Amino acid sequence: MGRSLCVQRAARVLSVLTHKGEDMRHLNRLALVIALALGAAHPIAAQDFGERYDRLKSEAAQGDSDAAYELGVLYYLGHRTQQGGPERDTERGVALFRPLAESGDPRAQWRLASAYEMGSGVERDAEMAYRLYQQAAGQGFLLAKQNLGKLYLDGRGTEHDADKAYELLREAAEGDQQRAMVDLARMYQDQDLGPEYDPARAVHWFRIAAEKNNSNGVRGLSEAYLHGHGVEQDSIEALRVYVAYEERTGRAQTTALLRILSQMSEEDRARADEVAEAENWLGTDPD
Repeated sequence: MGRSLCVQRAARVLSVLTHKGEDMRHLNRLALVIALALGAAHPIAAQDFGERYDRLKSEAAQGDSDAAYELGVLYYLGHRTQQGGPERDTERGVALFRPLAESGDPRAQWRLASAYEMGSGVERDAEMAYRLYQQAAGQGFLLAKQNLGKLYLDGRGTEHDADKAYELLREAAEGDQQRAMVDLARMYQDQDLGPEYDPARAVHWFRIAAEKNNSNGVRGLSEAYLHGHGVEQDSIEALRVYVAYEERTGRAQTTALLRILSQMSEEDRARADEVAEAENWLGTDPD
């Protein structure tokens, strides 16, 4: 879905809710969350965003936990400074997340765990990240399950446990978390990583992630075709995976395509030239 269309749909939703008499405070917050999520091509005017930022500060000071969380996100990410939001201040963001996490908010537990895992706004502490991810995952928070599964897989902050990693990553992948899809695919692909070796299942999850334009999913799917791992070997299809990704996203994939071509036989490269011309991979009308 194009960003402009997303913005139009968001505006339509807000209009409908307004006519239904919804609380304007929550509508303004919804508009802010939509802007943060979309990174809209036509951002909210600085004045409007600044007003919302001020409103969030006021509501957070009055004990509104949702406002405190969203204010923490603004400080922690700092990606709305030009639209009237605050300068990035990861420590301030962490300070807002901490009491919310202690009160049991799974969103804040996940954010705070991520901060500890990366050492962003707080000293890096994999064990603390593990405990916080556990708390959020225990409440069914999928992003936390995804990250907790990776900690079990890597043995960071806790002992390596392939079985627990597999279960958590599978739940998160089935819940549409793309990083979990890729990590789960890698577990299926490598018999030394996971409890269940199934290259075809790995291709399944790489494909779903690739179709969602996850770059690691694209690479995993292309490599599977290139080497015939879990799917019939097809170097042309390995190229086609990247071409399709490039067409969907507009992100040039020249380096990846050259890497694949360098591993192909002369005969396959000649065939690739024919397919590229027939399918118009270069984006020009064939003669």
